[in-house]
Amino acid sequence: MNNKNFLKITLFVVFSCVSLIWVFDNYLTNQKQEKIEIRIDSYLKELTDLVEKNKNLVMTASVLLAKDESIKKCLRTNERCNCLKYLSKSKESLLNTYLFDDFKIHVHDKDLNSFYRLWDPNRENDSLDSFRHSLKIVKKHETSISCIEIGRFSMLIRGISPVIDDGKYLGSIEAITNFNSLIEEFEKKGVKLYILMNKEYQTVASKVQFSKEQELRNFVLLNKTNEDISFLNSIDLNGTQYHKMDYFYIVNTPIYDISRNVIGYYVLKVYL
Repeated sequence: MNNKNFLKITLFVVFSCVSLIWVFDNYLTNQKQEKIEIRIDSYLKELTDLVEKNKNLVMTASVLLAKDESIKKCLRTNERCNCLKYLSKSKESLLNTYLFDDFKIHVHDKDLNSFYRLWDPNRENDSLDSFRHSLKIVKKHETSISCIEIGRFSMLIRGISPVIDDGKYLGSIEAITNFNSLIEEFEKKGVKLYILMNKEYQTVASKVQFSKEQELRNFVLLNKTNEDISFLNSIDLNGTQYHKMDYFYIVNTPIYDISRNVIGYYVLKVYL
């Protein structure tokens, strides 16, 4: 075999080896990327399922509360003084079923004013008409709904039902929960869940005192945390997507209100 043929064979072998290594490396990279995307999709699905579960629970609670004759009487007679007794008893009954964790109760009159907040009984009857669009829907259609909406006391998960007595619309009642149970569920898996509210709605949530640490560039963090969250300012939150940052991934997806407005973001910090 002459030197020329030997060189050709050598080059062919080297080229083939390099090609095989490149193909194999791409295969491993693609396999790893596919596994990462499967994990991320599973976390997003779990998040969606947990949100829906909480929506269903608070709506069920509101439906049961709306049927309570004592609460109907409270609205019918406009006697706020009896609300604390009636609502506390109704809430305790629901908690004893073990279907519900702790939740808040808010009653609204037929004119979309706050009639009674169980956690803030001394609050005046402030108007909710300008920012609580869910209440308008409940009144218009006299049907129960669940949603995420921003009110005086932050962005919360709400179940709202009409209170009707002898065919007459008296007002509505809502059961409310926060995002703590979602955060705790992900913490069990070693995943951090951050709840961000668009900063423009901070004036609506006027009864919440946010710390400086909770205020980001465009958002307000609803979690109370002592950790460094500066990295949340460095990512562009736009739709559902994920980013590789140092040794972890950031996964974000929008939070919509009942009018399909983006009012915040869920952000997952995932170690993969």
